[in-house]
Amino acid sequence: MDTVELTLSVPILEHDRFIGWLDDRATGFQQTDATLTAYVPADDWSAALRERLEDRLRADGYVDALSLRLVADRNWNAAWEASVTPVRVGPFLLCRSGLDVPAEHDDATVLRIDPERSFGSGHHASTRLTLRLLIDAVSPDDTVVDVGVGTGVLAIAACHLGARRVLGVDTEPVAVTNARKNAAQNGVAGRVTVREGSVEAVPADAAADVLAANITLDTILDLLPAFRTRLGADGDLLLAGLLTSQRTRMLEGLAAHDLVAEQEVTEDGWWAVRCRPA
Repeated sequence: MDTVELTLSVPILEHDRFIGWLDDRATGFQQTDATLTAYVPADDWSAALRERLEDRLRADGYVDALSLRLVADRNWNAAWEASVTPVRVGPFLLCRSGLDVPAEHDDATVLRIDPERSFGSGHHASTRLTLRLLIDAVSPDDTVVDVGVGTGVLAIAACHLGARRVLGVDTEPVAVTNARKNAAQNGVAGRVTVREGSVEAVPADAAADVLAANITLDTILDLLPAFRTRLGADGDLLLAGLLTSQRTRMLEGLAAHDLVAEQEVTEDGWWAVRCRPA
């Protein structure tokens, strides 16, 4: 059967919402920083579906962001997962299961991450930036909260850094399932709890030693009051998914909630910050 290749010109941090919308139709996805490509069997595609997708893109500010072409069928999801190559971040090597560890990374702590369409394979700068901050923030026996858990990579890394327990939450059911699978295959399922939902799924008295959120600026600003109440008195708040151009607005938001920046990192036009209560 022929396949319709849909290419959405949207940034990677918007991909999860569109993957969720297309998930029951698409047989696989491929991602770059600036595009999401989905593969839908031709028999499952229609002009009505195209119109609905274009309407959603326009509503989100992405005009003329959809292109289509007909291609021969193949296992697109397997091809997508196979394209995820190892990524080194500090002491960690993010590597899909079944892939040999390159000899030059023999000293690394290997995190086996199979993305299954969830964000967090390490190929995006915001994931790498958050990991860099996490490495500096987590201490043995810490309690860690990850809002927007994705593949579970931060939760798994936190356990390897000594965290006693980690709670990850995500609004996407596919991410919840994926994070649980990845935690299990990395041997940390006993310390990682994953729940469907946003910050409301985190107990209000969580008193997290570290709370991480790699999402988007507007969502972070909306959730800052909830983050603040769930952070311990000496806790670290790690925020990512932010462009360098959004730094000033984010710092103003932090100041409005009595939070101060302690560490900032940048890569490829992306910015992340580690902050604490003033």
